[in-house]
Amino acid sequence: MRWTGWRWSTVRWTLLTAYAVGCAWFVATQGIPTDRLGIYGGVLVLLTVVVLGRGWRAWWQMMIDWLPFEAVLLAYDYSRGYASPYSAAQVHTHDYPIVGVHNSLGIPLHVHFPIRADLWLGDHLGMGTMPTTWVQEHFHAGTSVPWYGVLVSLVYSSHFLVMPIVAIVLWITNRARFRVWMNMVIVLAVAGVATYVLFPMAPPWLADSGGVFPGGFVGRYTSEGFDLIGLHMIGGLVSQGQYLVNPVAAMPSLHTAYATMVAGFFWFGRPWWAKVLLACYPLAMGFALLYGGEHYLVDEIAGAVYALVIVAGWRLSIRVLAARQSVVG
Repeated sequence: MRWTGWRWSTVRWTLLTAYAVGCAWFVATQGIPTDRLGIYGGVLVLLTVVVLGRGWRAWWQMMIDWLPFEAVLLAYDYSRGYASPYSAAQVHTHDYPIVGVHNSLGIPLHVHFPIRADLWLGDHLGMGTMPTTWVQEHFHAGTSVPWYGVLVSLVYSSHFLVMPIVAIVLWITNRARFRVWMNMVIVLAVAGVATYVLFPMAPPWLADSGGVFPGGFVGRYTSEGFDLIGLHMIGGLVSQGQYLVNPVAAMPSLHTAYATMVAGFFWFGRPWWAKVLLACYPLAMGFALLYGGEHYLVDEIAGAVYALVIVAGWRLSIRVLAARQSVVG
């Protein structure tokens, strides 16, 4: 018996419900995934359900749309690890010296530049100290985890989920904008890993462990909020290898960059209140990264600049294309 459209629709919604329940169970029992291989594997399963009943051509088109982007982003993940100046043994034991360290190109690890830059920024912002130190002293002064630590952990981990979620929604609703979004994601990833190679830089927590960070102890608090609600973040089966770990991938902050790019991508043509909400995301991400000791303010600013340049390039290309079409017309 040939299946009708409503029967396939019933199957799709049933499987989507099961998928949502499965995702909720996975997060509750295993944790929030942060590795791209696992996340995009889940994306392909989800989109396979979405096109179920629409023929092999629809499924194959979905694969053609997604696989090239995923291949480039996976290559980015692996190349980021190869840009690390530390050996596999050092990564395994978390032994990260900061003196006399060079990457494979012979470029030394930058440790003092971001400290000088953030001391200058903190002084001109009226903090009188490093922004990281100021945020941690004011918002995480004790040893206990404050209630808003959950929000900090959620904002930090959203970096791993917002990009694919935006891509999924755009693929379903607007394929042209999906391709624009994924191209912008790839450009930012390539620019980020190129900078990691050419300018390896120690983040605040690493400078503190090396004894050169001015001020008090720098804690890494980005994931501790999940302890309050019984969750944690997981990196998948392959994320423990050297090829995915680069503790000096600090300049620029791609967490800030992607949060800024999300806001910029949806900014134009929105009412003022929507723009306020969009702006809150990169600001919240920037706060979470300072709170967690993951980034200096200077590399957050650099990440935002990278994203804004890419958004500006996208908008300029739209204007140039419109101008050419008007001339042809």
